[in-house]
Amino acid sequence: MSFVLFVLVFFVFLVFLLLLFHYGTNGRKYWLHRRVPYREPCPIFGNFGATLTLRRSYPEMLQYFYEKYKDEKFLGIFQARRPTLMVMDLDVVKSILTKDFSSFSDRISVSTDTQREPLLRNLANMSGVEWRAMRHIVTPSFSPAMMKAMFPLIADCAHELKEILLEESTHEVDVPNMMSRYTTDVIGSCAFGVNPGSIKNSESPFLKMSKKMFRADRTTVLKRYCRTFFPRLFKFLNLRTYSPDVETFFTSIIKQVLTERRETGKVRNDFLQLMLNVQKTETKFHMTDELITSNSFIFMLAGLETSATTLSFCLYQLAKDEHLQSELRAEINECVRRHGGLNYEAVSAMRLVAQSVQETLRLHPPTPMTTRLCTAAGTLPSTDLALRVKDNVLIPIYCIQRDPDHFPDPDKFDPHRFSEDLYPPGFLAFGEGPRSCPGVRFGQLMVAAGLAAVLGRFAVGPSARTTPRVQHDPRSFMLKNKGGIWLHFQPIQERFSEL
Repeated sequence: MSFVLFVLVFFVFLVFLLLLFHYGTNGRKYWLHRRVPYREPCPIFGNFGATLTLRRSYPEMLQYFYEKYKDEKFLGIFQARRPTLMVMDLDVVKSILTKDFSSFSDRISVSTDTQREPLLRNLANMSGVEWRAMRHIVTPSFSPAMMKAMFPLIADCAHELKEILLEESTHEVDVPNMMSRYTTDVIGSCAFGVNPGSIKNSESPFLKMSKKMFRADRTTVLKRYCRTFFPRLFKFLNLRTYSPDVETFFTSIIKQVLTERRETGKVRNDFLQLMLNVQKTETKFHMTDELITSNSFIFMLAGLETSATTLSFCLYQLAKDEHLQSELRAEINECVRRHGGLNYEAVSAMRLVAQSVQETLRLHPPTPMTTRLCTAAGTLPSTDLALRVKDNVLIPIYCIQRDPDHFPDPDKFDPHRFSEDLYPPGFLAFGEGPRSCPGVRFGQLMVAAGLAAVLGRFAVGPSARTTPRVQHDPRSFMLKNKGGIWLHFQPIQERFSEL
């Protein structure tokens, strides 16, 4: 009897494995049938099993495919069971993002239950008419005039960053953590209209909740993978993109600020105020409090960690190049003197600082890729490949920006390569076209102000814990150094009161 039971169990298990294999490999010949060069996928994991098991980072996998198929214009890959066209030819990429944008107007979206998770109904996840309307509303908040009006809020945070570094610079500084404290305060002030107090208090509740959003442990990786590629299972298990306490915390903060401004009539030069104004005056688009909340939240989600990462990698590169660091310091001090302080005009005049930020984004783009969804059937630009509606397209920003055909000696940190053009053809860190990052100016100002405050007062150098080279953390979708970034900040004796 026990033998019969064993055979039955074995048979059921075998059937389960066969079903699992069939489900996991269904459609694995998708690109073969369309005569596209492709990578044979593994069941369930597609071509990114090493990433899910945390053996290789996502950028490393993209770079592996990019180099192996360098002579091709595109490559068929599989993200879990999802067939995706990885486009490597820069001319084709440019057409997708700009000239042929109408056929690729959406990003690859994840099944988003905005009733269950209202914070997900934001500009990043919107598509079609709703996206166009919201983009039209959001874009003016990043105009030069708005940035100039908002800059004093950024400058105050930059000044606090310098002061706290003076207190903590006797020790090795955990740079990503310190820069996250800075960007949390900047975005809290400019987007939410509150002072998180993260620079002065590393235990700030606002900072703790912000870090929770970007947690990169194995559980989070699995949950993100499930949400992206198995959305029905994600919903069935009642999983959530962000923990309930994160949702409650940020929702309650925004609700309090909205209530206060309505009751007191207080007006502030920030993102929240812009959407409040739209709510009062716009008749064609119904700006609800829920939309104000979700789009304020994406402001933080999109800008906080990307800017902190950019600052961290830039300081890491400058710590290894004293001569370049001195060049930057001379420019910063000259601009601050000429314009009477660390103000909008001074930061806007810092050309080498801007070049250094661009070179950091080239070498270490926080988001290593972008995606597009085919929204109108047609032929892929400059090729004879017929694309279908809902075909997925991936653009490997990290790989293109490290291609020696676009940037000679690509592994060298050289801001002077941007001396003639801050946006050369191969630079895609902010995306391009109508769906490019709307907050480019804001991010650049935040990073430049942070650099100016730090380099105008400190000589930055390696510490005992500084890693000799960058090794990407496989737990993080954004580019992060596996060993962290630890640097030493030596105060410079000569002080400039304007800083």
